[in-house]
Amino acid sequence: MWGTLALLWCCGLTGLAAGPAHADAGQGPSWGAIASVQGRYGYSFNHPSRGAAELAARTQCDRAAGRAGPCVVRAYFDRACGALATGNYGEWGTAIASTAGAAGKAAAGQCDGHLPAEPCKVVVSLCSPR
Repeated sequence: MWGTLALLWCCGLTGLAAGPAHADAGQGPSWGAIASVQGRYGYSFNHPSRGAAELAARTQCDRAAGRAGPCVVRAYFDRACGALATGNYGEWGTAIASTAGAAGKAAAGQCDGHLPAEPCKVVVSLCSPR
């Protein structure tokens, strides 16, 4: 299943990295991020900056992949929820929403838009505290 993931990523079957979603501007930042590569992923939440959240997600993903450097941040969010869904041939989608369920549903929908042979599955859905 994951063996063809690199091939599909290199050939353009990719989702769009989601930009920041912000809750109440009066609260301090609480950044989260999701990174992935070839069937591996990492995530982070409750970080004081976007950079710290992205670094933590990439580090966790790189560890899961067994080597440093290959992981790419697919989504980042501040005081919101993010999700990553993957398909059976390497398709993927990400989304940001106000709830983990809504983010997962949107990520799966984006991934399914790449016409996988089977429905995409949400592999991670999380929220950074508001």
